[in-house]
Amino acid sequence: MKKSIRLGEPIIVAQSTEEPVLFGGYQDPNIRKGEDGTLYVRFNARRDSWLTFGEEEKNPVYKSIDGGESWSLAEKGQREWVCAGAKLPNGDIFYFREHAVLRKETLPELPPLPEERRLRTAGMSVYTVNELEPILGDRVAKKFKAYRIKAGTDEITEESCTVIWENMPVVLHHDGFLIRVFPHPALCMKTDAKGTLWMPVDAPAVNADGTLASFRRCTAMLRSTDMGHTWEYVSHILYEEEFNPPTAIDVEGFMECSVEFLRDGTCVAFLRSGSLSPFAIGDKDHPAPIMMHTRSHDGCKTWEKPEYFYDYGVLPVTRTLEDGTILLSSGRPGVYLRISEDSDARKWSDVCHVVKVPDEDVYGKYYEYSCCNTGLAVTGKNTAVIAYSDFTRFTPEGKRAKSIMVRKITIE
Repeated sequence: MKKSIRLGEPIIVAQSTEEPVLFGGYQDPNIRKGEDGTLYVRFNARRDSWLTFGEEEKNPVYKSIDGGESWSLAEKGQREWVCAGAKLPNGDIFYFREHAVLRKETLPELPPLPEERRLRTAGMSVYTVNELEPILGDRVAKKFKAYRIKAGTDEITEESCTVIWENMPVVLHHDGFLIRVFPHPALCMKTDAKGTLWMPVDAPAVNADGTLASFRRCTAMLRSTDMGHTWEYVSHILYEEEFNPPTAIDVEGFMECSVEFLRDGTCVAFLRSGSLSPFAIGDKDHPAPIMMHTRSHDGCKTWEKPEYFYDYGVLPVTRTLEDGTILLSSGRPGVYLRISEDSDARKWSDVCHVVKVPDEDVYGKYYEYSCCNTGLAVTGKNTAVIAYSDFTRFTPEGKRAKSIMVRKITIE
């Protein structure tokens, strides 16, 4: 029998009548479930900007002890959030921290790069750690910051994970600040059947001779065979210019990738290739870049040619439920859910709308409905909870408010 998605009633986690709808706080929610069943939601309470990365301790955490029916502010927010992280095969809890960007006022003059080292997205120039480390030292070292709770303990320790990546990139934004490669806080690393950890990261692809393998953003796949202490570069999923219609707006390239490992060892990847943008308004003749997917059959060394998955989609988030169903959430202009019960994840259900934007507002006003970024937490054999934002809700006093929401998902 073909399965379907049943959504529970929308429940408000937190609201604000003070935040600006466009690029403010009270958006970008994530969700996780602790070992005792407590649900935790964390969201941005900061300006939506690269410049605020590394300030995750400022983001509020709410929790629910009744399956998501009611929510309260977590007293030990950041600690409770870290402690609710998924366990590694060895029992450790491991959580990547955000890397703060290197602000332009703290940087010396950097050596100029030719036009061939510039992405066709926001005028970003691509250096490598090897080029900048003699100038900036540990500020651009091949390391990730993380929290770890060792199995059998409750102490959170900070860790600096080694990254083995010969041509690890560093991006210089056109505004003058440097962005290092770091794992996206909303996307989880995944574990294969052998216990190897895998993590996709948004990273330009730099060839051995320093040239760019793609002039758009790409996704790099990293692996760890020592429970997260060391991460090794394996491959890139390259963005090719042919992947989107030439009239598509705001084509960024591959970023915000989520992966799942199938029973036969195949790795399936879902990738954002761009998005609608308030600063690049399109129309039906100038659509948003499509969402794509690809797969690897050889341990993520090589990838099939990426193919169309959906008309659009930012921040694809996937989880495999206990019954084997793959659940996928994504967004923009609305918030969407799809499932696959297929053994090779090639057949997918129709889209289930969590937030639906009217056709007339898709290109001009979608951002008045939701930030469109989501989080997923598996709660049972065939159940999960989605966290998302809804900007059309009202407070009990009748004031419109940016709202962080959750809904139960049942696959039946």
